[in-house]
Amino acid sequence: MEQERLIPKAFFVTSGVGMDPEQANAFDLALWDAGISECNLVEVSSILPAKAVEIERDNVTLIPGEITYCVMSRADGKAGEIIGAGIGYGWIVKENENGVEQRDFGIICEHHGHYSREYLMEKICEKLYKMIETRIPDKKMKMEVKGKKSEVKSVEVEEGKFGSVVVALVFVF
Repeated sequence: MEQERLIPKAFFVTSGVGMDPEQANAFDLALWDAGISECNLVEVSSILPAKAVEIERDNVTLIPGEITYCVMSRADGKAGEIIGAGIGYGWIVKENENGVEQRDFGIICEHHGHYSREYLMEKICEKLYKMIETRIPDKKMKMEVKGKKSEVKSVEVEEGKFGSVVVALVFVF
């Protein structure tokens, strides 16, 4: 009997910011702002299935307590610090033997820390290209990333508070 595989059919990207006098509450508020605070989040690595489609967060009903798989970027900080998190993703496209482009699978990367939005965008772009380089064993093979997108949040933490920023790509089954 063949075992059924757990392959996401869709995904959405969301982000949130939270600030509170308690660090743990700041993270919870960031998850709430992102609309995923009622889930049991399981972080996974960075591959999108070829047939997965991007959908809007509003079109997904998450049940409180649901095990929810995601790729997450998170940064925490204290008053006066800049904190930022971001995710970039795109589809690896190959030419088939007829010269027609076809989607192979997608890649996701994340970057976070005490960085500005601009810096995070630059690092995410660098990482996406590095990921594609490692996936091309034959340099003559035509393969590229198409449909690149990113979501980045960067804020300065308010005085007297801790802050948390999250960006997550959430898989839907």
